Amino acid sequence: MTKANFQGMTKQELRAYVLKHRDDREAFYALTDKLREEPGIEITSTEQMHELIEARLDEADARDAYKVLEEIAELGTTPLEDIKRELGI
Repeated sequence: MTKANFQGMTKQELRAYVLKHRDDREAFYALTDKLREEPGIEITSTEQMHELIEARLDEADARDAYKVLEEIAELGTTPLEDIKRELGI
């Protein structure tokens, strides 16, 4: 099995990899290194770093869930707004 090149991945590619391989610690730490390099984000503790990563992962999950809702709406006769209203979002 070929090892992934985390340094050669964009932040988005690495984030997607971490979401798919949640037990890969090396990928997780490579992502944290990339997040530290972002301007405007000052990480002062490991706890803050984990909170930031979890928040970003939650955002990615929410975007994935919204995309699925849009796909469901395209398949059926129920408009997306009706599905969102029924789900309370």
